[in-house]
Amino acid sequence: MKKALLVLCTGSVMASASMLLGFGAEVDGYLPEVNGNFSYTDNGVTTTTRFNGDSTSKYQLGLYFEHPVPVIPNIRVDFTPETSFVGDNVGGLGTNAVKFSQIDTTLYYEILDNIVDLDVGLTGKIFKGDVSGAVNQSFNVVLPMGYLGAAVKIPTLPIRFEGDVKYAEYSGNSIRDMRIKAAWEVFAGLEAVAGYRSETLDINEKDIVSNITIKGPFVGIGYRF
Repeated sequence: MKKALLVLCTGSVMASASMLLGFGAEVDGYLPEVNGNFSYTDNGVTTTTRFNGDSTSKYQLGLYFEHPVPVIPNIRVDFTPETSFVGDNVGGLGTNAVKFSQIDTTLYYEILDNIVDLDVGLTGKIFKGDVSGAVNQSFNVVLPMGYLGAAVKIPTLPIRFEGDVKYAEYSGNSIRDMRIKAAWEVFAGLEAVAGYRSETLDINEKDIVSNITIKGPFVGIGYRF
């Protein structure tokens, strides 16, 4: 009898934990292309690289953790490793390879959690890069952004549609990072994922001026608990 009670209590605790806590991780193969101009000034010298649909193959990672404490935000981290694009150096000085990497840390709250999920929060985007080729420069920018995420579950089917946008506009700068995707649960929380990501970077700072878009499809696998 005691053993039976212990098993029932353990199962109850595990079920409660699964309802109260949430964890997810995802890794995608990503095929972005870039268009537009990117300028960077170093020691009074400005270099402008023009991109015209240069594409590459990369990956992106994401994970999140949710908990039941109302006043403490949930956390999500997205990582896009160093992605290199080659463009023409405006002024006839050959070509440049511009490498971008991004780390997004998002603190958010769940407003809805049912058939429709809705999250709102704030993101800190660390945007790093290097210019190499005709010139050699580097840059590092921290961008505060608003975050909005939503998901719709299809009743009776193991399918979920999801999207999120990170956005900021201030002092002539406009930055947007948007993703949409479909996720199909294959087995016990393991998912197959397919989607599309689009970034717009209109930045007008002292050292960086850009009006570029980075966009492309991705496919991957994820796990949700």
